[in-house]
Amino acid sequence: MLDKLYKKLNLIAVSFTMLIITMVMAIIGFNYISTEKGNQSSFFQRMATLLIYQLEEHPQDYEELMEEYEDRYEIAGVLKDESGRILYQGHAVSLANADKQLADLQKQTIVQTPPNKERLGSTQQGGIYEVQGEFHEKYWGIPASIDSKEGSFYQLSLIYRQKSPLEIMKKHLPFYLGVWLASLLGIACLISLVLKRAFKPTENVLKSQKEFIASASHELKSPLAVIMANVERISDLSTIDPQAGSALKTIDSECMRMSKLVRDMLLLAASDAGTWTLNKGPVDVDTLLITLYEAYESICRKNRITLKMDLSDVSYPELYTDKERIFQILNIFMENALEHSIKNTLIQIQCMAAGREITFYIIDHGQGIAEEDRPYIFDRFFCADKSHAARSHFGLGLSIAAELAKMLGGTVGFKDTKGGGATFYVTIPARS
Repeated sequence: MLDKLYKKLNLIAVSFTMLIITMVMAIIGFNYISTEKGNQSSFFQRMATLLIYQLEEHPQDYEELMEEYEDRYEIAGVLKDESGRILYQGHAVSLANADKQLADLQKQTIVQTPPNKERLGSTQQGGIYEVQGEFHEKYWGIPASIDSKEGSFYQLSLIYRQKSPLEIMKKHLPFYLGVWLASLLGIACLISLVLKRAFKPTENVLKSQKEFIASASHELKSPLAVIMANVERISDLSTIDPQAGSALKTIDSECMRMSKLVRDMLLLAASDAGTWTLNKGPVDVDTLLITLYEAYESICRKNRITLKMDLSDVSYPELYTDKERIFQILNIFMENALEHSIKNTLIQIQCMAAGREITFYIIDHGQGIAEEDRPYIFDRFFCADKSHAARSHFGLGLSIAAELAKMLGGTVGFKDTKGGGATFYVTIPARS
């Protein structure tokens, strides 16, 4: 249980810490991308202004200038004369969709061809616009009207491809990934170390407790056997006083009760130590169920409870597991059903095969399980009867059944019985 709690806390702590670190790194990355886009936009605007100035000064060199900007700075565009004839079109804007967007940019040109010849000083640069290409790539676009010193009038549309977030972060991704992985490793080691230190005192206490239970249970076996043997010897005396005989019966009953408790605690101690052994072999399911029925039929009849065994018409697959351990689990379920069944009711033994698994059911029609008790029903020393009126039970049976099923590679569980009561079941793989 402590190991499961440690793993859950470790996973939660590491996940929560890494979530925070991931969010911080994502914010840093987002801010970096925004900054880089801003820098690219500013660069494009500065280069566009410089190109417009150069075209204004040397309009005859337009082809050389525009090719230079396209090759060197990846800034391309379309240059038209005052009649709308295309003088130059860059390779980067040959896509149909980009051409359409550039045509829209031309409409944004602030200064159209004036009716007179007084054009000097009328060069104007428009604002920056976003243009989308044919394949959803994005560009920045700037329209401009140029009135050259030689008296020529031009319309210019420039575009500059925006780098995608992946392209911007491509150079830095190995660094960010390395930081994230290093953080994960460091956080996992740190949290594991902290939790181990925090759990160490509890682990020591539990270990000492388990060792004490195992030692005490083992040491109690011998004196109990001696007491029970002497009680039986005294009981055989014909001259024994009636009151003494009654007292001896009480002693014998309590010794039997304590002997069962010691046996259960030894079983759990063996489970904790991992020393339980399995003797696997072929198990005939029908024979197992009939043996269980015969063992409890007289007890049920004595308690005025009907015991019924429902065998399937279809033959069960042969189990290959530990017969004694399976029988022990079913015994625990039967004793639990007898304890909580009402007189003149029914207890049913059922079995179902599904795929490579076989499930055994013990169904009672008693008082059922209270809602508040359900999460703890398989916990050690848990008793639904808080008054402890049933002195023959210590809350270990169902926990032992769960441990045994786990050893066999199976699972235990329970559900409500239709009409009232509880159904306990154990599912075992055909070859555990």
